Amino acid sequence: MLNETIDVDKPLDLSLFQTSVLPGTTLTGGEPPKTGGSTGTYFYDHEMLYPYAAMIGPEADDIYNEIWGFNTSTDEWSLIEVEGGRISYASNSDGVFAVDVKNGVSFYTGGWLMASENSTNGTIKFQSENSLNPQWSFMTAQEGLSGPHILQGVMSYVRKGDSGILVAFGGYDTEYKGSQFKSGWDWDQRDMSDIWVYDIFSNMWYRQQATGDIPPKRSEFCAVVSSAPDDSSFQITIYGGWDLAEDQAYDDIYVLSIPSFRWIRVNGSDPKTSPGRHRHKCDMWNDAQMIVSGGRVNLGVGNETTVLNDKCNSTYPPFKVLDTSTYTWRTQFEPKIEYSVPDVVATIIGGSSTGGATLNTPKNGWNYSDLASVFSKTVERDTYTYNPDASTTTEASSSNPLSGGKIAGIVVAVVVAVLFVAGAAVYFWIIRRRKKRQLEADAREARFREARLAEKPELDSKEKGRSELSPESAIFEAEMGKEKPAELDELKEKQEPVELPANSPTPELPG
Repeated sequence: MLNETIDVDKPLDLSLFQTSVLPGTTLTGGEPPKTGGSTGTYFYDHEMLYPYAAMIGPEADDIYNEIWGFNTSTDEWSLIEVEGGRISYASNSDGVFAVDVKNGVSFYTGGWLMASENSTNGTIKFQSENSLNPQWSFMTAQEGLSGPHILQGVMSYVRKGDSGILVAFGGYDTEYKGSQFKSGWDWDQRDMSDIWVYDIFSNMWYRQQATGDIPPKRSEFCAVVSSAPDDSSFQITIYGGWDLAEDQAYDDIYVLSIPSFRWIRVNGSDPKTSPGRHRHKCDMWNDAQMIVSGGRVNLGVGNETTVLNDKCNSTYPPFKVLDTSTYTWRTQFEPKIEYSVPDVVATIIGGSSTGGATLNTPKNGWNYSDLASVFSKTVERDTYTYNPDASTTTEASSSNPLSGGKIAGIVVAVVVAVLFVAGAAVYFWIIRRRKKRQLEADAREARFREARLAEKPELDSKEKGRSELSPESAIFEAEMGKEKPAELDELKEKQEPVELPANSPTPELPG
């Protein structure tokens, strides 16, 4: 079992991860498909992990009706047939994703190949509740907005509406070529007040304006969701990120409270004096702890930027744990603590640590009347409980259904798992990247610096009409022939097989 590698059923000293050696170095499940970096993700449910996007090599290329799966009960990899059509996933990367664990449904949209300029925009929906017969589809909007056309932003599942919603923001807008940067980077950064909401039940996208302490524009950051004990509010906490316009990384924390759509600044940072982190991943444990994994730590602005984490150390550890009830960094991961609404949030939205939020609508009203109905409903919590001492699971009877472990072998494993495979192989990206890789990354970043804010008139651009798939179609064909930015070139480099668990969705700490 994955739990034999890192036991998360008791407090975990984070200093364990300040060396280049993990407590366990082998998995019994065999070699997983190779990955092309830290820009893919995982689909997952209560038992299975499915690496998706940023895949390379013969294990991934030209596979349209199958997906690799890792069974956390048996520690076995297998190539699983998926019903629903030819959905290409091998080369797309840097899209946004979210998972409804309770119903075993994962979502993915955006990225380098999907929804870029003339590409068809849509959302991949992967249903794995029945692990013996998983299905996927490429969902296109039949009316209204087509979706966010997003690159290097975030998307989170929130338990509102009839079947839940997806909330996406940040990153770059890839629908049209922008004018913010000189030649070399085609897309503008999104304003962080521009929030996209997808109602799963109706297959409809909406845009909602957020107010409050709007964070600076950014990409390559991470987000997690906490729900108040009474479900009167949901907090989407973001950490870090990269601002291409200013050539700087952030070390700040902001919270988007829903349904009030208020941005709340927890703490800021000065990139000139405070190192920031980007390209990292984060996962939530029991609503109460955000576990940050991997990434790149930079200090400075513009040409003065310095990379600080060429190796793991206690100053810039590969793991950080944020207590989302107090917004303080912890020295230990503690699986038993429960979530309460932070004072900094309750002061703005009303109520107390147990909930009772009094702000339940956006300051300037709903952009669409339909959203008022969507946010008036709340999906019940997941009652699945993981029992580390047994092979079976039970329904939780307490008010905290995730106590003792979140998802059997899955979200228990997500943080570390996310480190090892496409969804977030960033931990071994830090400690095992060869010098050649680092130099290539620095060269790309230098080219991005040359794409600084342009002092010139806006580029002419014409609106691209979006093409839709027919309602009965479930096919997504990536435009594999399009020229791709340098970021993708690295993903497609041929790599030698790696026999480390680094490429296995393994361990134990909870997208």
